[in-house]
Amino acid sequence: MKISRREFIKKTSTAIIGAGLVGIKGSNAEIEKRELGKTGLKVTILGLGCAQIGALRNFKLAVEIIETAINLGINYIDTASTYGNAEEKVGEVMRSRRNEVILATKTLQRDKENSWREINKSIERLKTDYVDILQIHSVNTMAELDKITSKNGSLYSVIKAKEQGLCKHIGITGHTRPEVIKEALNRFDFETVLIPLSSVDKLLNDFGDVIFPVAKKKNIGVIAMKVLSDGRVIDFVEDSLRYVFSLPISTAIVGVKSIAELKQNVEIARNFIPMTRNEIDALIEKSKKYANTSVLWWKRT
Repeated sequence: MKISRREFIKKTSTAIIGAGLVGIKGSNAEIEKRELGKTGLKVTILGLGCAQIGALRNFKLAVEIIETAINLGINYIDTASTYGNAEEKVGEVMRSRRNEVILATKTLQRDKENSWREINKSIERLKTDYVDILQIHSVNTMAELDKITSKNGSLYSVIKAKEQGLCKHIGITGHTRPEVIKEALNRFDFETVLIPLSSVDKLLNDFGDVIFPVAKKKNIGVIAMKVLSDGRVIDFVEDSLRYVFSLPISTAIVGVKSIAELKQNVEIARNFIPMTRNEIDALIEKSKKYANTSVLWWKRT
């Protein structure tokens, strides 16, 4: 029987503390920061993903979650124009706290004209003059890659945005086919890449096996998403976060729907200890029952 993450937090918080992994360094420990590839930026290993923020009906709560994330030490916030009204919620916070975070957004448009319009609208909603990372979003087929890199493709509006100071760095994201993103990284000098990474993803056409060698060679900042399988695998949250933090990534963006979820994630990040090989193997074994496209819906072909 699937339980809600709220129920999970209530049932497991005591057990987690008792296990000794949360609380070793203390609640005031800083979240580890890592270099974001060749960007020159240093990001917390835990970032705030804003897809869930956009889905929240309570605007005030959404803003409170973003504010709390910054207060707790998270310095990487990732959003997109397609995440409901997430950019407006983030923008409400950016009015006064823009200089405290590394801010990323995305364009899903494939052609130059519509992408340029989308980028400028995002900047307006985010109440800022620029974003740190501007990503071409969800490039999942070779046909899409060909389109964005064509003469009239969205890549050129993103390059224009960088030239005009609307963004500092250019990234790409993909959900479905690692080989498409590998080809993208070979076609253009992207500075960051956002890909699904988890112990479940590891068992189904893993992005890490394909992308990590390229990212290392080109010094590309790797950002993890779908760490909890889009909220579908929450019965070993601590292990899931420790697993992804143990990979050669810069940060992992994790969405939350409540302050309690956020605080749980931050506590795990603050007390992160890299997984041993035996721990990884044990987690992979537990993950096998979820390794299908019913759970990992973004990997459907």
